[in-house]
Amino acid sequence: MKLYIKEKRFSWRDQFIVQDEQNELVYKIKSERISIGDKVHIYDHNEEEILSIEEKKIGFSPKYNIYQNGEKIAAVKQIKNLVAPDYEIEKVNWKIKGDVEEEDYEIKAGFNEIASFKKKWFSYGDSYVLDIKEEKDALLTLGIVIAIWGLQLD
Repeated sequence: MKLYIKEKRFSWRDQFIVQDEQNELVYKIKSERISIGDKVHIYDHNEEEILSIEEKKIGFSPKYNIYQNGEKIAAVKQIKNLVAPDYEIEKVNWKIKGDVEEEDYEIKAGFNEIASFKKKWFSYGDSYVLDIKEEKDALLTLGIVIAIWGLQLD
């Protein structure tokens, strides 16, 4: 299953739309402008919130918690090391492999690929492809990608 994430131009706040392979709207991603810490909400095509991502500052390293129906389902934090930053995904046994800064990486469980994420070059505005192996992992994978973006901006 492929999801195409596109920046919505000329919006008052950070906003993205997510479409499927048939160019149908699947999700909308909106960030809150005025909040303590970053907060991002993911809505389905009916404008119902289905996932939220909230920044939690812990010392020098921020962490993004991912919530579904008010329940924390995962957390993403960046671990600094000498070579390149590494990302830890709590509550699920997934790892990030690849170049996050170049927006070309995979999300893996052991040796199994859960999804891959790549920037789509030569497109109007910022556009990305999230290729998910199993549909059941789509929403959590999208939440992880959004959390990683937030960590890169901190």
